[in-house]
Amino acid sequence: MDPELLERWAGLWDAGLRAIWQQYAAAGESLREQGRALAGQTPASVVYTEGRARVLRYHPLVETPRSVPLLCIPSMINRYYVMDLTPERSLVRFLLRQGIDVYMLDWGTATPPDRYRTLDESIAGVLRRVVGAIRRASGQPAVSLLGYCMGGMMAAVYTVLFPQDVAALVNLAGPVNYHDDGIYSVWTRPEWFDADRLVDTLGNIPANVLNTTFHLVRPTDQLIQALNYWERRDDPAFLRAFAALHLWLNDPTPFPGEIFRKYVKDLYQQNRLILGQFTVHGRRIDLGTIAAPSLTIAARRDHIAPWESVAVLHEMIASQDKALIVLESGHIGMVVGSDAHAKLWPRLAGWLAARSGGDSSAPPT
Repeated sequence: MDPELLERWAGLWDAGLRAIWQQYAAAGESLREQGRALAGQTPASVVYTEGRARVLRYHPLVETPRSVPLLCIPSMINRYYVMDLTPERSLVRFLLRQGIDVYMLDWGTATPPDRYRTLDESIAGVLRRVVGAIRRASGQPAVSLLGYCMGGMMAAVYTVLFPQDVAALVNLAGPVNYHDDGIYSVWTRPEWFDADRLVDTLGNIPANVLNTTFHLVRPTDQLIQALNYWERRDDPAFLRAFAALHLWLNDPTPFPGEIFRKYVKDLYQQNRLILGQFTVHGRRIDLGTIAAPSLTIAARRDHIAPWESVAVLHEMIASQDKALIVLESGHIGMVVGSDAHAKLWPRLAGWLAARSGGDSSAPPT
């Protein structure tokens, strides 16, 4: 190839990418404003608060919801509204239409004093009081738990600690084996990651540190997003989903320091959960004792929670009523992707409905 022609082509490519990136960056605040108007908009009432945490009960979309309530437990470092991203891409809204009585735990935004909050207290204290509040509000002796990502681990641990509270367990992309080939498992190895020093220095892990880490996991993702925005910026339907997801991807919350310390050291570095050595307030967590109806959902293209590290829970638990779904999706796409309404939502809703008691009356169409 003619060197001069190649140089001209490279220059045009560079100028074109720079223009695309500049326009994408300039649109950032506008996208966030659009996202805020769309995300987490399914009507709900706050039924319980504790510190920064609150519990939402979504208003039913059927005349008579099913009796067993469902508590959704998101990760502590990402906003809960990923499960209610837009009206068109809302797992919550889909479940409501199937008659599920849906509650959502919003962990809130950690403040400096929250650096001393522990993982043990979050599971055996806060989460138990949340479940108790839902049991009282619903009049039901037990609730179903749907934990997403870190919330999946917490839901499983809670089920071991308080089996009488749990009608059914859904682990949605929550890893159980933390010694795998996933990028977070590699990055947090003790020979080069000092969790103690990080917490002792920073207290809570700041949101901007977490966000930078997320971007570094797949550094080309932002460029791909910029290209997608450029190519489809005149498509209103695309922009709705894009703006809401753009908001969520850039809206993490600080990670409470002591929770981060135990989460990294006991799970990622020592893999204590799968080894049966993980403890909460001195009680050993044996996942093999879980007897509640259980559904484990993993995604083969999950770069955050490798699917094998999630799916292993299905083999470990004692439940006679258990199922495993492995999707050809990614960690986020499995919940809010353009095909989530076909690949995940109906299967999840059908499984839950069969274990949520009674029939429900669908709204008029």
